[in-house]
Amino acid sequence: MRKLLAIGFLLAGLMGLLVACQQGGGGTQLGDPDFRIVLSKASVDLTPSAPRQEILVQVVAKNGFNGQVTLSLEDVPEGMNASFNPGAVTPQSLEVVTGVGAATLMLEKGSAAGGNYTIKVVGQSGSVRKEVALPVTVASSLLPNQVFDFSQGIPPDWRIIDNTGNGAWSTNDECDRETDYGPLDPIQAPFAIIDSDCLGEVDVDTELWTPALNLSSFSTVKLHFDHYFYYYTDEIGDVDVSVDGGNTWINVARFQGEDVGPETRTVDISSIAAGKPNVIIRFHYYDAYWDWFWIVDNIRVEAY
Repeated sequence: MRKLLAIGFLLAGLMGLLVACQQGGGGTQLGDPDFRIVLSKASVDLTPSAPRQEILVQVVAKNGFNGQVTLSLEDVPEGMNASFNPGAVTPQSLEVVTGVGAATLMLEKGSAAGGNYTIKVVGQSGSVRKEVALPVTVASSLLPNQVFDFSQGIPPDWRIIDNTGNGAWSTNDECDRETDYGPLDPIQAPFAIIDSDCLGEVDVDTELWTPALNLSSFSTVKLHFDHYFYYYTDEIGDVDVSVDGGNTWINVARFQGEDVGPETRTVDISSIAAGKPNVIIRFHYYDAYWDWFWIVDNIRVEAY
């Protein structure tokens, strides 16, 4: 009987010690209430074919933490779209039970220039702040010192705007200008074309935007392109540069009043684009009504 009582007291003591250990001794918690941020992806690639990615963001709480954690981002590249759903979570945890809250982070390339970036995912609850680094690679179909020739069409990371709804830039040479007016050397099909004559008796105003270029590490920037501006009456072909995501534009070349090309045109845009992280080039054809056409091909941004 005394042995049974001794064993009972021993088991009771061990249980008490276990609880004390779980609670940190003396009935206290293992540590201060706390949380951490866990991401479902170690890195993200935003490409022309997959410009949008979703990442599961988990807020893992312990030691009785049950506060609201507000989520935010730091060091998001200019032009990239990013948002949380929801923007705050409240994970519930007990003293020895982990609690988890979750949100979805959406990243979209937008007009962000190609390059490698590191975004900080931040969780803030009162004075407690936690952050996790998320490497993000933005791939672009147009890169410095590489020729882009439209051989695969106009990629999704380029922007086509039809300001009148009557026709826009494409690589479809519907009226076969290559045959009728060729050879167009150095231009070779497929190429980008806006054909006012082919569209008929309608107003045409259309823009073709390149993806953003990160030229922050270059001091000299020159734009090279092959083109054929076939003129009829009032139409204008502008080449413009923006360094603020397309909010404002600076004209660097204008074609009007006469035929130009086929030719290779070079424009030094260093004073505008050198050292800038978010450079967009626009080919803008407008004031056209049943006029002729403009062809653009073999675009290269020389940077050094």
